[in-house]
Order: sequence, then C-alpha cells, then structure tokens
Amino acid sequence: MSSFILNLIKGILMGAANVIPGVSGGTVAFITGIYEKLIESLNAIDLKAIKLFFTGKWRSLAAKINLTFLSTLFLGILVATFSLAKLIEYLLTNYEIEIWSFFFGLIIASSIIIIKQITNWKPITVFFLIAGIGIAYAITSLSLIRTPDTLPYLFMSGAIAIVTMILPGVSGSFMLVILDKYSYVIGMVTSITDGIKPLIQSLMAGEFSGVRTALESMQIIPLLVFMAGTIIGLLLFAKVLNWLYKNYKNVLIAFLTGFLIGSLNKVWPWKETLEWYTDKQNELQPLIQKNILPPEIDLKFLIAIGLAVSGFLIVYLVERFATPKSH
Repeated sequence: MSSFILNLIKGILMGAANVIPGVSGGTVAFITGIYEKLIESLNAIDLKAIKLFFTGKWRSLAAKINLTFLSTLFLGILVATFSLAKLIEYLLTNYEIEIWSFFFGLIIASSIIIIKQITNWKPITVFFLIAGIGIAYAITSLSLIRTPDTLPYLFMSGAIAIVTMILPGVSGSFMLVILDKYSYVIGMVTSITDGIKPLIQSLMAGEFSGVRTALESMQIIPLLVFMAGTIIGLLLFAKVLNWLYKNYKNVLIAFLTGFLIGSLNKVWPWKETLEWYTDKQNELQPLIQKNILPPEIDLKFLIAIGLAVSGFLIVYLVERFATPKSH
C-alpha cells in the first residue's frame, strides 16, 4: 500500500476522532506512529517557509514542511469530517440524551488517562488542576447562555479548537462543546454536503435561480471563517503549545485535566430548558438550561448508561493500544 493511501487512512482516523468530543486526534496520531512527524512538519511552517512561498520556491517549501504528508493527512481529516457530520447532527437531533451520555463516558475516560501522564506532583501542579476545574466550570456555566454566531466568534472558536488537535487526550470537538459551537459547526458542515447535489443539478440544468437557492442554503462564508480560524490558530499557537508541553508538561496536563473535569457539567445528558430562543431558521432552540437528575429509571436511562460505559471503554482501549508508542 502506498504512503499516500496510508497517510490518507490515518488522516481519516484522526478526522473521525476529532469529530467526536472526548476522542483526541492527537491520540490517534500516537497510535498510528505519526505524532512526532506531524509536530515537526507543523513547526516547520515558519517565517522561512513563508518566504519560500512568496518567492516561488515551491520544491524547497514542500521539502521543508513535508507538504505531501501534511496535505494527504489533512485531506483525510476533511473527508472524515464531512462524512460524519451528517450522522452526528442526526443523532444530536433525535437521540440527544443517548449521544451526550456516550460523549460523557468518553470524556471521563480521557480525564483519567490524561491525569495518569503527570509524573511529578507538586503544589503548583495541584493548583493548576484545581484552577482548570474552576475556570472550566465557570466558563461552561456561562455558556449555558447562548454564545453569538458572529464571524469573529466563529474565527476564535476555530483557532482554539484546532490547537487541541496536537495534544494527545484533548479533543478539538470537545473545545467546541465548551464554546457552545459544536452543534452549530456540525450544522455548517452538513449545509455544505446537503447543498452540493442541488447545486450541481441546477448548474447542469442551467437553472440559475436554483443555483442561488442552493448557495443561500450552504453556510459557505461562516465555514470559511471558521476554517481560517483553524489555520491561523494552528500556525500561531501550535509552537507555543508544543513548547509548553515539552517544558512544563506536568503543569499543562494538570490544567487540561482540570479543564476536562470542570467541563463535564456542559456534557451532562439530562437538562431542563428554562428559556428558549428562535434561530435563523425560525426553529426553537434552548437558550438557558440547568442540569437535572434523570427523571426515571427506564429503558432510555439504561441505554444512556450503557452508552456512557461504552464510551469510557472505547477511550480506555484506544489508549491501551497507544501506550507502547507514546513512551
């Protein structure tokens, strides 16, 4: 099998992991043995690389940043993202408690696995663990109030979410959950996949009104802004985050673990909606919610618990396979 196909498959696996909150694309990179190569390739995108780009030295640029590897990997990530977005949107709409229970189990397992990476407990490590819990709880409590769908906020969300991709154990999708933009971004992606077929049909039939309708249904501009945020965030913050990971690993991991633990209230499956709002499609959406206990122990509750356990076991087993290559 050619290296192109292998890297494409690895990218698809990373993309699938990043679509699901609680599963880390960085962990998948560990499992498939490309983590160090990915970090080295991303860190090679610097001022020298930009100079090579603007001076037209394409071959030198491609060799410096390992362009073939990166482009194939990110192609796989995009394929997985667009392929799975429709399924995730359907599940969130029709099986909300079940899918969030699954995600809850994923994130609990991720928290346990990440905290085990701390090799030296000091007072400052404990401080950052507690700080992470407190900050995340405060943020996710505030985010129960609707966050804006503005382009600047989408840009910022993309920048924050993509950075977590290079840290094993932390999911970019989970960061979108915290920022209250997970469902919105999934919706943007599905609007593109849903609009492609009618767009092509209208173009082939020469029906320009149909082309306009299809384009209006596709959230192209917001998605491009979000993707621009991911690119800028990766280029600006990847080096800083990688430096922190190498030089202050225990403190960083403690903070990230606390952040995961404190954010679990955002992912709690059972909620009561206190206020609603009408979105751009004139559909009612929850505005302010509070966590509640399961109303009754029925079949739906047992299925939710089973899915939470399944999510926990999936992350646990994935990490078991990743362990030999992560040390």
